[in-house]
Amino acid sequence: MLRPLAIALVGIATLTPKILGVEFPDSRVAFDQLPVFVEANTRYPQVWLTNTTYNFIVQIPTTAGEPLARLDIRQLPSIETIYFLPQRTRAFIGDRPHQPIPLGEVTFDGNSALLKVTFDPPVPPGSYLRVEVAPVRNPQWDGTYLFAVTAFPRGGDRALGQNIGTGRLQFYRNSNFF
Repeated sequence: MLRPLAIALVGIATLTPKILGVEFPDSRVAFDQLPVFVEANTRYPQVWLTNTTYNFIVQIPTTAGEPLARLDIRQLPSIETIYFLPQRTRAFIGDRPHQPIPLGEVTFDGNSALLKVTFDPPVPPGSYLRVEVAPVRNPQWDGTYLFAVTAFPRGGDRALGQNIGTGRLQFYRNSNFF
């Protein structure tokens, strides 16, 4: 007797249109499944070094429901603020080889230690993303520096930013860091 009910429910489920992302009654937009912050790294962790880059790696799951429109990278309070050069920010899709992707606006506010990276067009679900940022120089003080990473879906002012993790970069006083 339950069989006709089960068939009816399956039929309704297959007719329901697929909804992308989460849209709240007040028109805010969020991810179905958050992007995953994979890691932060730098190839040259010596203090006071110039002409270097840091990588922030994010995996956008196929089930995200929304593309990634913006990534905010905010340095958490530390002994020293690392200043970034927004014009040297680049982004790449794929694990290997990396394909460069176009960026929209990239800004850095030294007072809040916040780097905002906008993707134009937004990065689709199912992508492996590497954002390469350039500091003015590595910090002069050795130690651990932490960065909160926040992901925003499409939607402009209606996009709900969600913290996806904390990046950790370790800097060393001398070259004996391995």
